[in-house]
Amino acid sequence: MSASLDGVILHSHGHRLLGSFFRPTLHPPRPTVLLLHGIPGVEKNYDLAYALRGAGWNVLTFHYRGCWGSEGNYQLRGILDDITVALDYLTQHPAVDPHRLAGVGLSLGGWGVVAAAARDERLRAVVSMNPLVDPNTRPLTDAESAEFASMLNGITPAQVQAQYLALTPLPQVAGKLAGRPTLLLTGDADALFPPSHIQPLADAMPFAEWRRIPGASHTFGDHRPMMVHTVIDWLTRAFSPLLPLPAGLTLRVVNESDHARVMDVMVEWWGRATREGRDIRGLLPRLFFQHFNDTSFIVEKPALSDPEPRSVSKGEGDSALVAFLIGFISQSEPRGLHSLRRRASRAPPRRAGPRAVRAFL
Repeated sequence: MSASLDGVILHSHGHRLLGSFFRPTLHPPRPTVLLLHGIPGVEKNYDLAYALRGAGWNVLTFHYRGCWGSEGNYQLRGILDDITVALDYLTQHPAVDPHRLAGVGLSLGGWGVVAAAARDERLRAVVSMNPLVDPNTRPLTDAESAEFASMLNGITPAQVQAQYLALTPLPQVAGKLAGRPTLLLTGDADALFPPSHIQPLADAMPFAEWRRIPGASHTFGDHRPMMVHTVIDWLTRAFSPLLPLPAGLTLRVVNESDHARVMDVMVEWWGRATREGRDIRGLLPRLFFQHFNDTSFIVEKPALSDPEPRSVSKGEGDSALVAFLIGFISQSEPRGLHSLRRRASRAPPRRAGPRAVRAFL
């Protein structure tokens, strides 16, 4: 099947909600993101939706009641009921893997994704970007309320302010996300919700990862490529169904400094120095470690773990290299993933097909 973009109509409290469903080329069921915009929703994050689709994810984005063509009157807290309707749609869709369903939200959508996950465990992972954390510590100005109301249906500036202040502060419900992968992604130059506004939420979710992008604004502005890469990379790792490693071993993605370590063991692990007359180490140029690190992994033994494999290469902290896999998406066969892998026991390398691609998504 080819990648597609389909119009979607959801129904919430008798009103039609307009949305878009992005579907990737890869065969279903796929991991899926419910993508939530803020208030009034001028930034709809379509660049993130298309990038997620390119990385093999379904994406549903939709408009809450009373905005951007969706019927009904806008209610700030009403977005939670609309999110529930969207989750109902996704969990019943044959292209969606309900066990790999994540919510990603920006601004008020960042509030919404945390608040929704606190009451609905169908959201298996959460990415909250520059979220409203506590309306009492950052109330709306009259000008902001008037601007928002002018773009929304059936709500006045005074009602915007009153409904905004009535929203539940996220630290009160954040603990309900414990046990689920959670990412706070914020911009250090966010004038609306600066890091000081985010800190109470981070304190209430010690299990969450907080990544800050220096210089990024509320909608990430010139830093959107970095935001998109961060979200896709984090989600991929959050849902990667890697088998548990034996005690004493750790797994991580490769970085450029690992190239020399892998070169040190290749001849011995392969049992020969050449292949078809070429130095076997030429199979893995340094650029693979620079550009394919999202699909490449290293297995190590910590410095104090014994015994060591027959042949190892020491790295940072004297950890021992036990195995590696360098993988990349084929341009000519996009449904396959090519890999070069080796471990100390000299297991033969293989070419991985579509099943391997699913393993990394």
